[in-house]
Amino acid sequence: MTADAVQLKKNQILAQPEETARVVERASREIVKSKRSKRFFDDSYAFNYSKFELDRRPFLNIGPGSFRHPYWRTADKKYGGQAWTEARRGVQQAPVDYYWDVYSGEPLPERDKFFSVIYTSHVIEHLFPQDTRLLFSEAKRVLKEGGIIRVVCPDAALMVRAYQDEDWAYFLHYLDVKSSRLSKSIHSLSAIELREISAQFLIDWVSLIVHPDNPTRLAKAECPAFLTRYDNIYQALDAACALSDRETNKTAGAHVNWFTFEKLESILKEAGFTDIRRSGYLQSTAPILRDSLHFDRTDPEMSLFVEARA
Repeated sequence: MTADAVQLKKNQILAQPEETARVVERASREIVKSKRSKRFFDDSYAFNYSKFELDRRPFLNIGPGSFRHPYWRTADKKYGGQAWTEARRGVQQAPVDYYWDVYSGEPLPERDKFFSVIYTSHVIEHLFPQDTRLLFSEAKRVLKEGGIIRVVCPDAALMVRAYQDEDWAYFLHYLDVKSSRLSKSIHSLSAIELREISAQFLIDWVSLIVHPDNPTRLAKAECPAFLTRYDNIYQALDAACALSDRETNKTAGAHVNWFTFEKLESILKEAGFTDIRRSGYLQSTAPILRDSLHFDRTDPEMSLFVEARA
């Protein structure tokens, strides 16, 4: 979606009084709904937690992006002296509470059993296996007994199934509608192009081997063959992850890992979590995490939602 297209649509709406009125009506309803939702979830904190508990801010968002909330603490790494959202989008934001680079191997600077709830969304796919283990071991350490962790990340099972079923629309929707990265109309793409684009997307979504700065790099035309080089696609994804350069990703901050429910469940068990269960969009067992204004906002149709208890 280009700025010119947006401006053109604005001009068209403003030139038609009836259409302008309809747009204003819809926007007004959404604003009222949003305010009502905010009031409800503000009340939910007081309903579910004591004032003493809320005053100490016992909730942690790891990799928060632009998220800020008066009851929550945030942890993020710096990219060239800036937090993630500042570096990626040029958006100025309030400082985070903990500048924590999991790649450093250092622990989260907080005492044991401090937090009641931890939320992390679309973070772990940016971490190599040893970093993922550190993040979850630290999350287990700083969560109080019975505390909840909610993990959201891309669902590799959905992507693999789409590729195996030749459901190219799964990949094209993100490239065309969500990121405006598709240079051609989907109707003009040949069968070979559809497979190459989808294979490149799948590999790019879990590794650096199509990234221009990675020492090992595949061209788009090589991607389908790479996925068939192994006994199954998941082995190919593991190989792609293994060929991703750690030093490159310290600045690139790209995806270098993949997760299914079964893989994530195993990692959480290893970290000592229990009651591990698959969740869904806004279906948390913690009422405060069902707030659509703050949680589960990134690519929910492509995401895996998992919760566990410390």
